[in-house]
Amino acid sequence: MSYIFKQKLLDPKKYRIKSPYTMKPNEICVHNTFNDASAENEANYHNRNNNATSYHVAIDNKEVIQLIPFNRNAFHAGDGANGQGNRKAIGIEICYSKSGGQRYTEAEQNAVEYIASLLHAYGWDVSKVKKHQD
Repeated sequence: MSYIFKQKLLDPKKYRIKSPYTMKPNEICVHNTFNDASAENEANYHNRNNNATSYHVAIDNKEVIQLIPFNRNAFHAGDGANGQGNRKAIGIEICYSKSGGQRYTEAEQNAVEYIASLLHAYGWDVSKVKKHQD
């Protein structure tokens, strides 16, 4: 494992905005942040704002940071309050995607490793990995 895993969990007082539903995940939905912020900066921004947009994990070239427990939903898929992506998928954001380069390549590799560990933990195959457009 080439990343550090940590949790910076969302204050449950914000669940009503960002994570109002319980969830039993059945897939993983992968996104790119389309900016050049680190996972730490993404996590801090996510947890302090009052926007409904949310996700479970931010990954950069050094860290994997979990923000929302996997038994809670997140609003990351753009398919509405009751959409499959928002209600059943673990939302993962890969950082440093705007400019690309070495940091982004390393962030992608960390995402591959972390997603593989989730697939193994849940007993899922790669068909459970979706992209935002799906």
